[in-house]
Amino acid sequence: MINHASKSPSRPLHGLARAASWHRRKLAVVAAIAAVLTGISAAAPAGPVMITAVRARTQLAGGTVLSASDIGVDRVAAADVPDGVVTDPDDLVGKTLAAPVAANQMMTLLATTSSRGAVAADHVIAPLKLADSAQAALLQPGDVVDVVAADAEAEQAAVIAPRARVVTVPEVPDDRAGPAPEGALVLVDVDAQTATALAQAAASATLSIIWR
Repeated sequence: MINHASKSPSRPLHGLARAASWHRRKLAVVAAIAAVLTGISAAAPAGPVMITAVRARTQLAGGTVLSASDIGVDRVAAADVPDGVVTDPDDLVGKTLAAPVAANQMMTLLATTSSRGAVAADHVIAPLKLADSAQAALLQPGDVVDVVAADAEAEQAAVIAPRARVVTVPEVPDDRAGPAPEGALVLVDVDAQTATALAQAAASATLSIIWR
């Protein structure tokens, strides 16, 4: 005669052992999946290094005295920024642009003049296109010059901008497209009437300078 009572206590233990084995298998599968995902995550390339860069909000003319409303900041990939990019807008506020900049252009200190002197209330910063680039290469911010307009056909010359103060000689990028333009651009501090005379003379005369 079989004694069923003697085997019954082992059945609950057997069930518990089977349940524990089943849970161990599930945990092993979960651990294996986690290990695979961890390996994939480790092998995936990291995202680009991002930095803060200052940009021009709109197109700005050369000679603009920068205010906080002219510039803003943006997060960009470090690999995409030019050397010397400005990261703090306060470094540019109050400085004068040496040349025009495009909307959304990232800003460097080279875009501004090295002269911090403010122009007088009735003065402006005007572009001066010199015929001789060698003359422009000799100029320094703060130099005071007389601008001479020469008319070859009339065989005459006259000083049209006496005591113009040089603000800066903008640097021309080496990677500009097309042939090199003749002459050189200089920014000068003059009154509004003289700035108009310079613009008119640039269309029909050859401009040069005399140092004071």
